[in-house]
Amino acid sequence: MKKLDVTGDICPIPVLKTKRALEELKEGEELEVVGDYKPALENIKRFAENNGYKVVSYEETENGFRIVIRK
Repeated sequence: MKKLDVTGDICPIPVLKTKRALEELKEGEELEVVGDYKPALENIKRFAENNGYKVVSYEETENGFRIVIRK
């Protein structure tokens, strides 16, 4: 699983970085995105769902969020 840390970034940067990272994955691979800007979680989730990716799991954490997306 590839990991992407967008800590310190605010929208739209986390979504753009997620898009770029997903484009580099092979079909069936997963990307874990973590960050500290909680509004980005919903934006990343919406982007993934609207572009044919599978959101495997997501959660708000004490310090931010974590989301796993399958290409």
